[in-house]
Amino acid sequence: MDFDPARFAAWRSTLSSVALAGLLAACGAPSPTPTASPPAASGPATSATPVAPAPAERGSGATARLAPRDPALEAWKRAAAVRIHQANQKQLFEGRPHHLLQAVIVVEATVDRTGTVVGSRVTRSPKIKSLDQMALASLKAASPLPAPPPTLLVRGNLVFSETWLVQNDGRFQVRTLALPQE
Repeated sequence: MDFDPARFAAWRSTLSSVALAGLLAACGAPSPTPTASPPAASGPATSATPVAPAPAERGSGATARLAPRDPALEAWKRAAAVRIHQANQKQLFEGRPHHLLQAVIVVEATVDRTGTVVGSRVTRSPKIKSLDQMALASLKAASPLPAPPPTLLVRGNLVFSETWLVQNDGRFQVRTLALPQE
């Protein structure tokens, strides 16, 4: 059997790719796609079809996870949203929010142990000052909110965020109570 330098180079490249893939697999990293394929032994030539990496091989390998929801906080936010709706009934719209809203406003509020809103600020806004003021005023009109459970209080207060979904006519719903958008 004669020595074929081209065939030896292809074999060495394949072997090094396999070895590298094995090392990376042992480390938990995604394996690279070999750059050279081994020569076909015999028979008709076949075209290589690219294969998408498996989901576990994409990215850094870490899976993004959301923090678990606190049932006590979710129940309290629902009760607070009901209170906001009760205090602002003339400004509410009924039904599902339209897919094109005028504004989505997020307010961060601080509530003391009695449910009194002791601070609030807009953290997301389309920068329409009148709508920001409307969201803050509707929160203030609903104060005091229900007293939060003691397990949610940190240093005597609860800090939470709520979202106002504002339609083009200026009426709103609080996201906690809103149906999914159309």
